[in-house]
Amino acid sequence: MDRTFSVNHPLLFLLAGIAVLVVAVQSAVFLRKAWKRALEIGFPKERLKKIAVSSAVFSIAPAIAVGIGVITLSGALGLPLPWLRLSVVGAIMYELSAAETAATALGTSLSATLSATEFSTIAWTMTVGITTGLFLIPVFCERTLNGISKIGMKDKKWGEHFTNGLFFALIATFVGNGVADVTKGGAGLVSALVLVVSAVVMGICGLLRNKLGWKWLNDYAVPLSMIVAMIAAIPLTAWVC
Repeated sequence: MDRTFSVNHPLLFLLAGIAVLVVAVQSAVFLRKAWKRALEIGFPKERLKKIAVSSAVFSIAPAIAVGIGVITLSGALGLPLPWLRLSVVGAIMYELSAAETAATALGTSLSATLSATEFSTIAWTMTVGITTGLFLIPVFCERTLNGISKIGMKDKKWGEHFTNGLFFALIATFVGNGVADVTKGGAGLVSALVLVVSAVVMGICGLLRNKLGWKWLNDYAVPLSMIVAMIAAIPLTAWVC
């Protein structure tokens, strides 16, 4: 193992920072062009300001979730890689799953100290895996959506059930991993219990949203459930382990 390698090496921060800066500049350029074009077609300036403020406020919740994701992955992969992945293209659910799969295939785990070879393999697995979506979506997404729309047009209720079924199939993949961890005991049991806590908090948010009309919870339910689950992991670890 290369003892000189560090997942928080300054060079990694520099490379990740360059990529994030490019994306930030692109965002600023498109924002400027969109603002200019909106004024050209007659949008009132005051209305544009309200839209900008509203968008900024609603961006806070996803930003919190991204920040939590970076912290979650930083313990194993350092700060630069998670910062890059979740700032450009990626989601905590995919990134963690891909990283764990690659680590298992290498005969190690994310809780171990990674060598340069292991780190680069995990990084490539995460990157190549998610870039497939950039090619698959333009080719298959329209056809898939048209197929779902046809089902909904024939039977609206069945169309809703079909869409919900696809969503729950995705969720079941991650829930299955948590349930499988129970058999491992120790940290595996803690992982499963944290999953239950997160699901309970999400369910409570759903009830509050439906019963009390708190629509703002739509944007904050995910980061809130993540934060509560992470806090709960501390006493649960002390209790189980």
